[in-house]
Amino acid sequence: MSSGELLVARPAARSFPRLQSLHIRILNRYLLAELLPPLSMGLFLFSGAMVLVTIRSIMDVILLSGAPFGPIFKTLLCLFPPLLTVTLPIGCLVASLLVYGRLGEDREITAMRAAGVGTLSIMVPGLVLGAALTVVNFYWTAYITPRAVELMDRSRWEIVQQMTSVSWIKPGQFTPLRSDLACYFTGTTVGANTIHDITIFKSGRAEKGVTWFADNSADSAASNFTVSAPTATLRPIPSQGILQVILKDCITEDLSAERITRVLIENATITIDIGKNLAGMMGGFSEEQHGWWELRQRALKYAADYEYYRAGLGFPEDAPHAEVIAKAEEWIPKVEKDPSISPLPGGVYDLQGPKRAIKAAQNNINASQLRLAYPSATFLFTMIGVALGILTGRGNRTVCILITAAVLLFYYSVQKIAEGISEGYALRIGFDPGFAVWTPNFLLLALGLLLSYLAARR
Repeated sequence: MSSGELLVARPAARSFPRLQSLHIRILNRYLLAELLPPLSMGLFLFSGAMVLVTIRSIMDVILLSGAPFGPIFKTLLCLFPPLLTVTLPIGCLVASLLVYGRLGEDREITAMRAAGVGTLSIMVPGLVLGAALTVVNFYWTAYITPRAVELMDRSRWEIVQQMTSVSWIKPGQFTPLRSDLACYFTGTTVGANTIHDITIFKSGRAEKGVTWFADNSADSAASNFTVSAPTATLRPIPSQGILQVILKDCITEDLSAERITRVLIENATITIDIGKNLAGMMGGFSEEQHGWWELRQRALKYAADYEYYRAGLGFPEDAPHAEVIAKAEEWIPKVEKDPSISPLPGGVYDLQGPKRAIKAAQNNINASQLRLAYPSATFLFTMIGVALGILTGRGNRTVCILITAAVLLFYYSVQKIAEGISEGYALRIGFDPGFAVWTPNFLLLALGLLLSYLAARR
């Protein structure tokens, strides 16, 4: 370089880490603010829909019960916490699909990339929200849901105590007393629990342990019959949750095609266990919502029952379950003819016990694992929703609902198949530790990682 040449210093490249960090924080707050409204709306709508599905079979009974609004409101309110365990993953999936799909459709993601923000940075707020809600869901499932179920059981008993009264049964309309039992009467005596011209309709086979006729063979054969009387007295026993219907000069008529009979009975008492009936309608729901520890203890109890039956039948500990069940079923027809030769003290009931105990133990094992699998699905659903939203670039509600329905159908179909395989394995070989019910979670994890990789490379 000659002395006449002029040196021009180039300015050094400058970076502004604080400014970039500020932009990222603003972007994160923006994405979180966009995610929260559809998440809240999705939780409300899905939880409300599932509550309606859950109570559809008991709503008419509750509304006709005459119970005060307080216990009914508490029962309905306590349905939300258990359902939130399931609806939270669904809400996260819908919210992430809507928000990230709309961002892609409005070219906001393109603008963010042009500004130097990577795709992973765009995905981070949604994934962080999903991880945080997963932790919340674990805590909610372990502590809030069992307490809500306990409160729901107490509120249900308050309803039962109000239902065992004459105000529950209304004249001039068919009132369901049980799933297969209904009654109709014309009027009541003011100031007394006496009703007039009552007819009780029974449809379906007689339940085990319930006697409607003097002949037991008639009980097993009866399919459709009525019991009618000019007067009847209702005797509520709130402490036991039952309602007794005391009939005078009643007539029973079997209306089945193969056997038509008519019997006159001077006095008869029909006991309606309203508490048991209402518990049966909601019991399947509440039984599945207990905590992980309680479900594990129940599984251990039923497993101990099976061990008792197995030892009584003379099988070693490592005997396949199918052999124990087959041996017990082989004994049943022999014991029915001669109960004294039964290898188990409970006779036919105990011989049916191995299969019953295996199913109950495995169902509780699977239910306890689902107490963990459902909350963990919150993050998986969020990850899939974020990745699919970026890849599809569609924020249309119809598209999001269709994608959500497809993911839910896949998840719960695989779960039911896995539960069937787990129960089949327990009936044939031995108890499944509950790993099978995690199958849809593992598949969603693989799908979410693949979709996130494709979204990041896009």
